[in-house]
Amino acid sequence: MKESQFCWSTDDAGQGLALDRWAALWAERLIGCGIDSDADAGFAASLRSYELAGTGFHFLQSTRSDICRTRECVARWRSDRYFLIHQREGDIVVEQSGRVAIVETGDCVLVSGRLPFRIRNAETMDALILAIPADLLLGWIPEPETVTARTLAGQHGWGRALAATLANFNRSTPVELALSPAIVMDQILAHLAITANSDTGTTSIHQRALLRRLADTLSNRFCEPDFDPSRLASEHGLSKRYVHMLFAKAGTSFSRELEKVRLERAKRLLEDRRFNCVDIMEIALRCGFRDSSGFSKRFRGRYGAPPSAYRRQLSA
Repeated sequence: MKESQFCWSTDDAGQGLALDRWAALWAERLIGCGIDSDADAGFAASLRSYELAGTGFHFLQSTRSDICRTRECVARWRSDRYFLIHQREGDIVVEQSGRVAIVETGDCVLVSGRLPFRIRNAETMDALILAIPADLLLGWIPEPETVTARTLAGQHGWGRALAATLANFNRSTPVELALSPAIVMDQILAHLAITANSDTGTTSIHQRALLRRLADTLSNRFCEPDFDPSRLASEHGLSKRYVHMLFAKAGTSFSRELEKVRLERAKRLLEDRRFNCVDIMEIALRCGFRDSSGFSKRFRGRYGAPPSAYRRQLSA
């Protein structure tokens, strides 16, 4: 293979310049974004890269960091690549398009370079990131934005095959592949496509059953304004962190699901003529909102009109 390797570590950066150089390297080798870290002078990172069939293979190691690609970054550094992350050590939290994915050791996640995203690691991060050209990925996944920021679990189902394939790549440029690089990439993308569109790519059967029970509880307790993740976790004998993880792996969050239940209930009350004499403040209180202004803002955001106008439209 003619592809050459690129190697860098913070040992090569001047004193106090490690984080700035790391951000510059991301912009140069992967994608432009802002990077922060509370590790201060203790921040350390390394990158080893090579290219295979037009796809960049980037092996990253980093201490605590917060990688954020804002709208400003998207405008400044245009990118038509998608990033398949195979997490090899440590957990990361990935946010994109309103979804939150908790990616644990062995899991994978897809991120779009066309849109803003955020990647956080509280501890050491060791990952393989594939920078896949859009035209290559679109041949396998026609609408990749629908599967970004979703945990592709590496312990079961097709996600296990995807993770096992990626685990075979090490930091040295492969020189004795049994198949051509293009066929190897097709193998990876085939596993990715099947995993991304498989039920086992997000949550296990057990986790889906737990999610249904959590959703049932939200449907019963939505009217309590103080109902929070701690109470939900306690009621089901779970930790708060695990509750957040379950929602995140399903591509949502506790607050988003609770608000959805409350607003759907409010909509039904507004549509019921028996409640025409009940004022908007009372509707808000019955559905777990603390005040009418916050309720009106959220209702309008979901249904396109404030509650009072929505009710009038029904009566017109």
